Amino acid sequence: MRAFGALAAAWLCAMPASAEALFDRAAKVVRQPLPKDPLNPQARTRVSCHYYPGFMVKEVDLGEKGAEQLSILPIAAGGKRPGCTRDNAPDERVIGGNDWTGYFRGVKGRHLFFDADDGWNGGIGFAVFAPDGRKLFEDAAKIWKSVAAAPAGVVLRYTRVYLAKCSLRADPAGCWQQVSRATGLSGAAPDCKAAYERERKRTPQFAEQILEVPSVIDYEVETVLAADAAKTRPVTGKALGCRPSD
Repeated sequence: MRAFGALAAAWLCAMPASAEALFDRAAKVVRQPLPKDPLNPQARTRVSCHYYPGFMVKEVDLGEKGAEQLSILPIAAGGKRPGCTRDNAPDERVIGGNDWTGYFRGVKGRHLFFDADDGWNGGIGFAVFAPDGRKLFEDAAKIWKSVAAAPAGVVLRYTRVYLAKCSLRADPAGCWQQVSRATGLSGAAPDCKAAYERERKRTPQFAEQILEVPSVIDYEVETVLAADAAKTRPVTGKALGCRPSD
């Protein structure tokens, strides 16, 4: 609890940052072109290597949706930086598809961030990994506010995209109770009627079914990652928006 409190205090002193300022600057970035695919000559094919103290993050991009490979290569203290090649080193830690697929986003301290390869209900999924390849956390964000490093971990603040297991349009009171228990949101339920009605008009043949579609709620959160544990809480306690899921 002491670590979580210290990290939260560190966040309170941090100012919102632009997307470019969210993460640490790499010591070096190398991008090497790869041979073109004769069946898709317009595709950009390359391997990108981002060097940080203690490790390198490699992304192999063949121009398809999502990177072909995401991996982490340790660098010993005072050791020589490994070359940037598609071939994997013996101690390279490849992130398996069951753990994550997408693109490298950035690093904050000892936390590595990866984005999903596609949008999800108005946001983008993301995952946080340790340098040894362990996945520490995943969620979906619509707007990033800040990523703040601290001695014991990292503090994230963003607008979260939360998928409920029920419809706030079909059962406003009952569904909101479920959402409140799961998220910590308080106060009155958001008004979802307008968003659901837009979708019903867009697809009138499914108008009645749309009423039962699970709701997506946006709200601001602070997530603290410390000692391989994650704790997420609402910042204001109020929902910012509500709509039917995709």
